[in-house]
Formats: sequence, structure tokens, C-alpha cells
Amino acid sequence: MKSIHIISSARALATSGRLHEAERILRGALESEPGSVPLLQELGDVLRRSGRARDAVEALSRAARIKPDSVPLLLDLARVLGEVGQFAPAVEVAERATRLAPANGQAWRTLGTSLHMMGRMPQADAALARAEHLLPRDAQVKQLRAAGLHAAGRPHEALELARKAVAIRREPNELATLGMALLSMGQTDESIAAFDETLAGAPDHADAISGKARAAESQGNRGLAIETLGPIVRGPSCTNALLAQYAALCARSPDRAAVIDLCRARLRDFSGNPTSTIQLRMALGALLEAEGDYAGAFDSYLAGKACYPQTFNAADHTRRVRDLEDSFSARAMAALPRSTHSEPRPVFIVGMPRSGTTLLEQIIAGHPRATGIGERWEMLSMVESLAQRLGTNTPFPRCVEKITTGVLDAIASEYMAMLDHQAPGKDRVVDKMPHNFLALGLIALALPSATLIHSVRHPLDTCVSCLATPLPFAHDYSVSLENLVVAYRAYRELMAHWKAVLGERLVEATYETLVADPETESRRLIAATRLEWDPACLKFYEGKRSVVTASASQVRRPMYDSSIGRWKKFEPYLGVLIDGLREFL
Repeated sequence: MKSIHIISSARALATSGRLHEAERILRGALESEPGSVPLLQELGDVLRRSGRARDAVEALSRAARIKPDSVPLLLDLARVLGEVGQFAPAVEVAERATRLAPANGQAWRTLGTSLHMMGRMPQADAALARAEHLLPRDAQVKQLRAAGLHAAGRPHEALELARKAVAIRREPNELATLGMALLSMGQTDESIAAFDETLAGAPDHADAISGKARAAESQGNRGLAIETLGPIVRGPSCTNALLAQYAALCARSPDRAAVIDLCRARLRDFSGNPTSTIQLRMALGALLEAEGDYAGAFDSYLAGKACYPQTFNAADHTRRVRDLEDSFSARAMAALPRSTHSEPRPVFIVGMPRSGTTLLEQIIAGHPRATGIGERWEMLSMVESLAQRLGTNTPFPRCVEKITTGVLDAIASEYMAMLDHQAPGKDRVVDKMPHNFLALGLIALALPSATLIHSVRHPLDTCVSCLATPLPFAHDYSVSLENLVVAYRAYRELMAHWKAVLGERLVEATYETLVADPETESRRLIAATRLEWDPACLKFYEGKRSVVTASASQVRRPMYDSSIGRWKKFEPYLGVLIDGLREFL
């Protein structure tokens, strides 16, 4: 009873803003009841609301050790772990909660959110879909799932869910997500209306401010975008993400030096979750690079990547590639069954991120009979679920020896149904998920008439761009030069294997050659898709298609060669990369 009274008093104090006093009485009570889970849980909430998420983790972890089967406690702990950037532990705790309470929609919602923050988009969407099934009238679940689908480059589905979320609850978060989904579909005026409605009820809503600036930029009005963010970035409500967005807009501005000072001041004084500084550190790097301070830029890029979850395992990555080569050897590919589907519509562009995949997609999508659907996760999800489909405990890729024509037909049908939904009436549809190079064997078996294109760029330019770009957390190899060496070597080894196995079916397109001779290479690219040539393919930058990858701004202008040889600016700092990739240079 005493604990209940103290907790009630602490909540009243916290509600009135007297968080320090609430913490004091809770800590006092814990001196006499150190094992009280309710007191520890309440202290964790007070500490989180005080902006001391790391201390909250300590209190909640202590409580979870005492009562490891408390689902509400585990969910509180998972959320606060996410706030401090400990995404892998957050996922582990949330998964424990779903095992304890598989019918608890909030547990699946928390797991989906944690997976999303970690960049594991297919798994995040699966968890949030489970939450949506359990909580069909929960607007937040639909909003979170829509935001995840938007981030994963699936705008059609994001917009559908965002509309459903707003139909249930017309609040700022739901409206802002609707605005971002509308913007990604190119419906700029409607998106601005959604952002304006958001800001009418929540003037400091960061996502709405960001979205409105992005909408202005998408209309070609960079000045308006800067004006939208300018007053915010110098005020107390500015987030690191908003300042990073503003910094990116000012990369070619005469005010660049002042923006550099703003970024440095924020990074110097910031004491919150270090992962929230990633975009800001990367934006500062781009500003310093534009200023010609390559040493400072490189340090800033490394500092940003140091805030990523350090999850890359070089041995596991290399082993996975060797398993793929064994399972999809030339002998195995000759003996394995094929799907009966003969649709030529799918076009897969694979390669390392930042290798020119978006440019290739835009050229093909410029054709009147073709379109692009961005980076789709479907094939990688099918890879993950293949063992389950086959009813075996043998994981992919070893389980492929049990594959049947029926399973391949089902995979092809599911993929083609997605194309029907996303791009009805188009004869060619481009999926530019770069890491589909890990799934090329399965793609070749399931879709034997699909076009397969490998985008190749100079190794050092590719890796420097990966290092200097705030890629999603799933790209954990991009956090250091050493990891990039391992990942790039494994990628080249696997692509050489696919070329040997697939032969002429795998078409290579080199970024530098394309930029040097756009028409010849573009004609060759279109011929590979078995479409007739159309001059519109050379004017891709005039299209209105939405692009949500890191290359979005680059495809709004004609081809340029300024990014070729970028690595030379950083040559003094790339010894590990140059030595590790020398055989490919």
C-alpha cells in the first residue's frame, strides 16, 4: 500500500512538471524497497520524461531482472532502449514480450517499431502487420506501418495505410505520415495541405515541417524550402534531423559557413541519443566537403557512421556468400527446376548501393512502356521465407536443393501480383533493390524471362559514397573502411559467380561508361529489356516519378560526371580501402 501511495504522489508531481521531486521520492522509497518492480518501473518513466533515457534503461533493466515475465515492463524497456539507440537489445526484449504474449498487439507494435529503427524493414512490416491484425482500429499501428513502408520505398501501400490511419484518427502524426506518403507519390499539393493541417494543430511538428520543405524542393523551389526551415533551425524546437535537412539544402549556398557553425554548435552541445546525430554529422561532412575541407569531411563521415549499430559480422557475411556459390553452382543450376512463368515484365537492377542503380532505373522508367517501383523487399523476404515454404529446418541457401516447380511458381505468382498492383498496364517494371544480388539465383529460377542488370561503378567511388551517405542501418557494412573492404570483395566474388552461371543473361552497365556515352549505353540498356528505343529515355530528369532513395535529387537533372573520381579527394585517408580492393582497381 505504501508503494501505491508513493507512486500516486510521484505521478501527480510528474504531471505538474515537478519531475525532479518525483524522482527524489521514488529513489527514497527504493532505499527501503530496493526490489520493488512498480517503483523501479515508475522511476524509469520519470527518468525518460526528464530526458535521461540512459538512466531509465538502468532502472527498467533492473526491474526486468527481478520480474522477467512482465510484458508491460518489457515493452517499456524496449521503447527506452530504442530511444538511446540500442536497437538490437530493444528488438531482443520486444521479441521476448511477443513470445510471452503472442496475442498482445502492443507487443507486436513495439517489436515492429524497434525493427524499423534498426533498418530491418521486411521484418518490421511483418510485425506491424501482426499488430494491425490484433489492433484493427489502432490508428498508431497503421501510421507506424505506413511510415515504415514509406521508408522502404513502397509508396502505394504507405499511402493506402496512411489514409486508413487518418480515417480513424485525424491527429498530427497521422496527418504528417499521410503528407509524406502523398509527397512520395508525387501528389505535392495534397501533401502540402496535409502538412499545413498538421502544423495548424502542432506548429512544431518536425515531420510536417520537414515534409513541407521537401515538397517545396520537389517543386524545384529550393529557396522556399530553405525559407521553410530557416526560422526553425535557429529556434529551440529544431531537431537534429531538421538541421541536417537544412544543411543539405545549403550545400551550394553562400551561407554555407554559417550553417557549418550551426551544425558544429549543435553537435558540441548535444547530450541526447547519439544515433540522432547521424544525419547531422553526415550533413556536416557534405558541407565541409563542399568547402574543400576533405580531412574534416572525412572525420565527420566516420563520426556519423560510428553512431550506427555495430552489427556487421565479417565472417558470417563471407560465409553466406560462399554458401550461395555452393548452393547455386553451375551444376546445381542446371539440375534445379524452373518456374513455368514466362513473363518478361520484371527488370531487376542489382549492385552495391551508390553504384548508379537509381540512374539506370530512371533511364528505363523514362520509356513510355516502362516504369520503376524503387527498392522492393519482396524477393529478399521470399529468400528469408524459403525454408518455411519448403517445410524444412535447413536455412537458405542450402534448402534450395529441395525446391520444386510448384514453390517457384508460387513465388513468381506472388511477385507478379505485386507488379500488377504497383504498375498496372506497364510492359516492363524495374525493381532496383541493390542487394537483390544475393537473390539472383532464386530470381533466375522463379522468373526465367526477367531482365537482370548489374550496375557497376569504380570500387573506390562506390565505397566512399557508401561511407559518406546515411544509409539505413541494415547497411551495417558501411560503418568503416575495414567492413567495406569485406563487403565489397564478397559482392564482387558473388557477382563473378553469377556471371559465370548466368552468362549473357546478366547484363553489366558501367556508370562511368554510361556518363561518357549516354545514348549508346542507354540504347544497349533498353535493348536488354527487349523494348524498342525511345528518345524519352534520355530525358528521364523531366519525369514526375517519385524517387525516395539517397539519389533522389540527382535524378532531377541530366547526367553529370562530377561524382566520378570523388575518391581522389580523400585518397590520403583511404589506405585500408585502396590496399583491400587493389585487385579491382
